[in-house]
Amino acid sequence: MTPEDWPAVERIYAEGIATRNATFETSPPESYEAFDERGHAEHRFVAVEDGDVLGWVALSRTSSRACYAGVAEHSLYVTEGARGRGVGCALMEKLLTSSATAGIWTLQSSVFPENEATLALHEKLGFRVVGRRERIAPLDGVWRDTILLERRAP
Repeated sequence: MTPEDWPAVERIYAEGIATRNATFETSPPESYEAFDERGHAEHRFVAVEDGDVLGWVALSRTSSRACYAGVAEHSLYVTEGARGRGVGCALMEKLLTSSATAGIWTLQSSVFPENEATLALHEKLGFRVVGRRERIAPLDGVWRDTILLERRAP
């Protein structure tokens, strides 16, 4: 992912936000620079077909503490028209390889239980359910649960 990909990344992020089953965020970051502050720029990838960005995956820091340097949270978004075509799986496989090679030992994500496709993808890729976080935060005035997932590098 490069700054030039930002307009497409932002559009795909906004599509995911609009579903209300992808994130607690209610709008994308205001700029690539704001997005970039989350860290791990070397572990951000886009899937491109015929010049169009179909999806993206990115790692974010989970903590500034040195002992957690090998733990990262990931985000994955695929444009509506490309869902179910293996784009998310390809992006995640690239991320799993790049993060393990870089010494990141744990990837984690929180997924809404209603997002069954994302949960199935993570299960397929060897993530385990750590637990259900009940009423962890509100979205649009409704308290929502998330499923906490993690995968350890080999």
